[in-house]
Amino acid sequence: MMNNAQLQGQPFDDRPLPLIRCVLGVACCPSTRLRAPSGSVSRGMLHVAGILVATLVLGATAFAGETAPAPATPAAPAELPANTWTKAAVDEKAALATANVPGAVWTFTDGYSDSAYRSKTGNVIIRTGIHCKAAGLTPGFYTNTTAEWDLATDVVRVLDVANWSGGSYGGANPLPANKEHPTPNPRHTYDGICYVPEEDSMYMLFGAYMRSLRGTPSEEGKALIEAESNNTWRYSFEDKSWTRIDGSPKKLGLPIRSLYETHLTYWPEGRKLLFLDNGGGNGAEFDLEKREWKAAPPANKPGMSVYHARSTWDTKRGLWVFRKGPDVCTYDPKERKFEKLPDCWDLGIPIEERIKNGSADKPAEKRINWKGVCYVAKHDAYLVTGPTGNDTMVYSCAEKKWHSVKGGDVELPNGYCQYNPEMDLVAMSIHLHCFKFRYVPEKPAAPESK
Repeated sequence: MMNNAQLQGQPFDDRPLPLIRCVLGVACCPSTRLRAPSGSVSRGMLHVAGILVATLVLGATAFAGETAPAPATPAAPAELPANTWTKAAVDEKAALATANVPGAVWTFTDGYSDSAYRSKTGNVIIRTGIHCKAAGLTPGFYTNTTAEWDLATDVVRVLDVANWSGGSYGGANPLPANKEHPTPNPRHTYDGICYVPEEDSMYMLFGAYMRSLRGTPSEEGKALIEAESNNTWRYSFEDKSWTRIDGSPKKLGLPIRSLYETHLTYWPEGRKLLFLDNGGGNGAEFDLEKREWKAAPPANKPGMSVYHARSTWDTKRGLWVFRKGPDVCTYDPKERKFEKLPDCWDLGIPIEERIKNGSADKPAEKRINWKGVCYVAKHDAYLVTGPTGNDTMVYSCAEKKWHSVKGGDVELPNGYCQYNPEMDLVAMSIHLHCFKFRYVPEKPAAPESK
């Protein structure tokens, strides 16, 4: 279960929401089955031993490794009802077991961390959180965990947990394993992660993490976080490890007002990463071969607010597509130009008022805060989500026109959308709250016979 604030998008002042937990008991993990020596053993000794085992697990190269048992076989994409949002039956407890962290619990309180589509496996990469005080994992309402959702089986397995203690409630401190196996500190990633298929790697840039400096952070933690805006991170799925790359748009000296709500994507034709700040006024490109950032300022303005927006990539035209509430625009990296598209919903609200209401915790019009968007390649269309399945809209790129799709009278989370072209399947997730959607355009009406 997720509460209404998470379903509709977290309040914008980063206030923490109550933890939603799935407890992994110590006995669930084989590494914690301690054999008692001859004679009696006190509870305190067993408790200390359990903590020690948890710490040893954190010192390993990676937390993940076990394979979650498969749930009942989900319906194949072709068998899913057309144009109907379907809840995925993800087994949260089985997914948590793959983290190999005894006593861990999920924390599903971050509403600001993106997903990515990993084309090599056809799966969705999800950012979420794991808490285990005994193991030093205390992310608060930041994410510290990378997981992979198998769209064919609905099995989720943990790939990586940050080697950091502390998070949104302060106390930043890298764990001992972080020296040999550095990882990004816990954060909101926003729209700042992307996948590069030729490398089978994921990049991460910026985000919100400065709350980690509250309380009593270690000197090492403080130094690393204060220098974090100069870094770009790369995760290799083959090596199961992170690499810190020295360099960022901020280090170039660009006048980036805030590291929050910035945008990152992969430009296949240019073989570069693209960056835009949260106002859309500052841009940069990252050469994947040289591993260098260079300024690439946009030639015009987006025509909408890209703060709190999410994005997708139009593979046919090579366009970066942004969406926030009723507003949608594209960005052409070749020309470095934005183009505003027609509104996906006619809310009858001027754009100035939309921006103002979009910053409210509970706007009267919920759709102002909705952000889900993805490019459906098979049908050459942009799909956007809303508070219910019946709010789904699809933009036909050929017709340059929006169409309403009644996707079911079901409440939807303000989730992140990805598209699997082989399955012709839209996948939406926020943490392990996952949905699937098979879009089928309506057939044009047959001409009337004379």
